[in-house]
Amino acid sequence: MLATTKIKSGIWCLLFFVATLSVAQADTVNIAVASNFSRTIQDLSVAFEAATGHSLKISNASTGKLYAQIMHGAPFDIFLAADEIHADRIIQAGLAGSEYSRIYALGKLVFISNQTPDQECRDVLYSDRLHHLAIANPAIAPYGKAAQQVMQDLKVWNKLQTKLVTGENIAQTLQFVISKSADAGFVAGSLLVSDRGIHFACKWPVSDDLYDPIKQKMLLLKTAYNKPAVLAFWKFMQSAQAAVIIRDSGYDLF
Repeated sequence: MLATTKIKSGIWCLLFFVATLSVAQADTVNIAVASNFSRTIQDLSVAFEAATGHSLKISNASTGKLYAQIMHGAPFDIFLAADEIHADRIIQAGLAGSEYSRIYALGKLVFISNQTPDQECRDVLYSDRLHHLAIANPAIAPYGKAAQQVMQDLKVWNKLQTKLVTGENIAQTLQFVISKSADAGFVAGSLLVSDRGIHFACKWPVSDDLYDPIKQKMLLLKTAYNKPAVLAFWKFMQSAQAAVIIRDSGYDLF
């Protein structure tokens, strides 16, 4: 009886040790994420934690703002940018290597309006009833730059300068339209996927030949090369499970 008790006690000690070791090995990945990808990263975070036990600490902002923070030494492990340009500048600065960089998603630009158009939704851009048009800041937000390219192609950029309401990032830009602070706006299609109960007078998925492809690049910062949890997330982002989540969130894959 005493021997049986000792055996059971030993088994429980072993199980406790394994559980403790598992918890000790779990880690947190500090990740900088462009605002357009903020909802998608939440879904990816849940799946990643379930698969690995590791968790994500997420910081959302415009790509330009996050880029500036990284260049000034912010302790991020991974950068999910909304373009290639800012990511490549970080590589050129020696803070990341091309061996740990890849396009993780292709963004889609959508025009939405609270005003009912005469015919097509894009006609709102030519209407005298349009007083406030929301876009993300083209200087720091890739979706804002794409919106500028579209309006330049449609020959309305100069005409609409006095009507622009500029968001710091694409999430704020959407909020301007939702709150009706703006009559219309250019936003990321991914932000509209789960917006149930929010209605617009019209929506125009902008043809991708009107703006440069929004190739969103992921970087692993050199300071995180030796972190198992960071490498696990890098691998996870290339999995079939992650691909399904990204597509379902309104993106294409490269």
